[in-house]
Amino acid sequence: SSAAAALDADDVDFAVARTDIALPKTGQTAVILYRSAAVILAPMGSPIKRAADLKGRKIGYLQPGSGAAASLRLLENILAHYGANPDSTPRVQVAFDDLRDAFTQNRIDAVVAVGLPGAGIVADVVNTVAVAGGGAPVFIPVTESKALAQLSPMLEAINVPRGAYGGAPTLPAEDYETVAVSTLFLARSSLRDALVGDVTRILFADRPTVAAAAPLANLMEAPATNKGSTIPVHPGAAAFLDGEEETFFEKYNDVLYIGAMLLSVLASAAAAFKSRFDSARRERVEGLIEMLLTHLAATRKAGSLVELKEIEQDADRILHDALQSDQAHALDAHRVTALGLALDQLRLAIRDRRLALETDPTCVAPFESPRLLSGA
Repeated sequence: SSAAAALDADDVDFAVARTDIALPKTGQTAVILYRSAAVILAPMGSPIKRAADLKGRKIGYLQPGSGAAASLRLLENILAHYGANPDSTPRVQVAFDDLRDAFTQNRIDAVVAVGLPGAGIVADVVNTVAVAGGGAPVFIPVTESKALAQLSPMLEAINVPRGAYGGAPTLPAEDYETVAVSTLFLARSSLRDALVGDVTRILFADRPTVAAAAPLANLMEAPATNKGSTIPVHPGAAAFLDGEEETFFEKYNDVLYIGAMLLSVLASAAAAFKSRFDSARRERVEGLIEMLLTHLAATRKAGSLVELKEIEQDADRILHDALQSDQAHALDAHRVTALGLALDQLRLAIRDRRLALETDPTCVAPFESPRLLSGA
């Protein structure tokens, strides 16, 4: 069918298809919408009493488009089981409007209609055959329906109950067996389980509302979820139907657990890295303080104003380095105090030494110019 082809082509995510006509290769069952029985009828007084008697008879089936869910393929499956080949048992296509005349003119001996037991086109066919035969039609059972279902997995055995078509007398007069096909609501197999589970839940939860407009909704069934099903059930639908839907935390428990472990490892690694980085910065600041103390000693031995100027400029660069954004994070209260004290002492020493050099040039002490660690 076109719906099955659209599902296989990934044009749609869901499709409706009948099991005996065309099923998509990529489809899995979410819901059984309804089952259609193969109802085989003959006029009152017909010698045909069971499906095996159809051999050698003219069997009618409804034309497509007449409003019936007729299927020649289903008829062929039934007749083939009894060895009724087309040469000896003609299959005759009949329009619904021509069905009565087809019987009265002996163009057919029996007719098969496929649809809901007791409703729709099948009920109309029952009434037409009753009129054509002048009384209650003969309902022809397919007593080997279970064997047929085993041979053709797309078929099912079904029991049509007594009185399914009402009337007086009751039609049929007693329960009888036949074969059936299912119309399925299918989901593309690649769809997320959660999505299909939600759609399945909505279909069943809103069934009363839908049935008010489309009574067929009352016939929806849950498919068998066992692994041996002929048509596999979508895991998302199966989880909902079996009550095994997972909560968010159940579904992603492993991911969350592993994620928490990874975050813990990353946090520990980040903390270790930060600790090492901060330690390096603290060492850098402490090195700057030591440089200030070295300059303090050199200041007291400076032999010229030029040397003092160089020491003062180097002190400015050290202060600049210490207060850079990446170093400032390492300045705790103790290091700020030490840095400030070293700078103050250096400034005072520079002032005193400059004053001494300016007022008494003879006060130059033996001096060995230090190697200034400018910004190192």
